[in-house]
Amino acid sequence: TTTATTTTTTMTTTTTTTLPPPKVVVDVQGQSGKFTVFEESKGRGSGIQITMDALREVDAQGNAVGTSGSTKHSINTFAPQNFSIAAAEMVNLGNVTANKIAFSSPIEGVGQISVDTYVMTTDGLVGTPSETWAVKRGDLKWNIQLSSWTWCGCSKGKDTEEGAFVDLDVTIKGSLAAERKNSSSNSSFGLGGGLSLELSRQVLVDKKLQAMSAGFPKVAIQGTATTLTFRFPRITNSALYDPVITGFVSAPAPAPVPVSASDVRKSHGMSWASTLASLAAALAVPSRS
Repeated sequence: TTTATTTTTTMTTTTTTTLPPPKVVVDVQGQSGKFTVFEESKGRGSGIQITMDALREVDAQGNAVGTSGSTKHSINTFAPQNFSIAAAEMVNLGNVTANKIAFSSPIEGVGQISVDTYVMTTDGLVGTPSETWAVKRGDLKWNIQLSSWTWCGCSKGKDTEEGAFVDLDVTIKGSLAAERKNSSSNSSFGLGGGLSLELSRQVLVDKKLQAMSAGFPKVAIQGTATTLTFRFPRITNSALYDPVITGFVSAPAPAPVPVSASDVRKSHGMSWASTLASLAAALAVPSRS
């Protein structure tokens, strides 16, 4: 089966579709970075809309810092934020191929936020070296990355505020009511219409995986809207987090598959994508009795 990419770009919107049908569309707004994902034949109303709501740099106690002065370390709304959108391209994610659209925006005087969206064109495995998800053609993986961050060491009266984390609020709105799939888990959610959201508890910090702070990601569900709060720790270079949404053109994928450390090939200079490729190969080898 052949797969092609059709890309339409204007000053504010980039659309990518996977061909042949069924086609999954990713529609990105250059102002605000809001994006909509849907299966074309079902229409826009059948899909989801993902909105970055707000961003706050906070101290070790979770209090917002850098809210005064000429350089603000928070964004109360992304609505006026301008994003640069790159042309769609075909990429490999371990043993999976995908259509990628990347878009990014500078946080003035503070750092940069970037989002990569991947619509899968083949079936396979994606995730982190210790946690993977089975994905099918048409499923969505999206990365959120913070980079080049200038941390608050801000004066406020006689006190100095110190930034320890960045909290990012993101809302996913579907066509039907959202729900937790497991009352004891904060990682798997139904978004309605057969769509499923899978959340990792890990974040890639300066190319090393670590657990997100206790209690994060936070999840609040109200009707069709699911609001997520991701907490990124203090970084030197960058931090990256990647949720997965399945079911645009197929049944929801299975829950995460835990992987022991012994199953993961470790190499100090290995890229995350290479590690995932090694992991997929390891999982494909039959176990010995």
